[in-house]
Amino acid sequence: MLSVGAPLRSDAQVHAWVGILLGEGKQGGVRIEGIVPDSPASHSALKAGDEVVTIDGVAVHAPKTLSATLGGSPVGKKVTLGVLHDGRRRAVVVTPAARPSDAQLVRQRLLGKPAPAFSLPRVGAEGEDTLLAHRGRPLLIDFWATWCGPCVQSLPALARLERKHAGTLDVVGISTEPAATLAAGITELRIAHPVLTDAKEDATRAYGILVLPTMVLVDAAGVVRHVEVGANVEGMGAAVDALLAHP
Repeated sequence: MLSVGAPLRSDAQVHAWVGILLGEGKQGGVRIEGIVPDSPASHSALKAGDEVVTIDGVAVHAPKTLSATLGGSPVGKKVTLGVLHDGRRRAVVVTPAARPSDAQLVRQRLLGKPAPAFSLPRVGAEGEDTLLAHRGRPLLIDFWATWCGPCVQSLPALARLERKHAGTLDVVGISTEPAATLAAGITELRIAHPVLTDAKEDATRAYGILVLPTMVLVDAAGVVRHVEVGANVEGMGAAVDALLAHP
């Protein structure tokens, strides 16, 4: 679930975490869709495509159940996951660590790495926009929503940043809301940059977005150079200035 604004977890709230991305399983368990680099899971025998069917001997059938159980585990205490892979069952031991903040997780996932490709319908225009279409020019991606107060409040500053770098910086907004909702928002909020609808949440998941707004700066070669979690357009503006000064 997406949070609004800055990450809401306080330092006093320590949750256990192993760094696996979860999805619905096909064999009654929970599928591991991906593993976060440098996480406890990345140092275990877990692999993307595994299906977790038990945790410490107790059956799990839903991603929320597994996530809640792992999150409530003592940090540093080993847990044993019963895993199916290619029809074979095995036990994998993993040691949960303290969960990083949402901002740390997103930055760890993206910074210095190729930006995940996307192909999404344009709102109010025909066809789709793609990451590849912006190759050769820096791209600022704003993950936002019309219902997100900090997102809306940051739009004027984002528009000023876009005007400042007109012709040298592309800007697109991506939202999981329906196209009709976004079309009304574009008109009401006078948004000039293209807005794309990610109704299936493919791009939002690929970028690991946990908090709205989140802004991602991609360089001309398609590599993520800066991430701002929350409505810090000033911080993103400084990153854009630095990137354009030293592309």
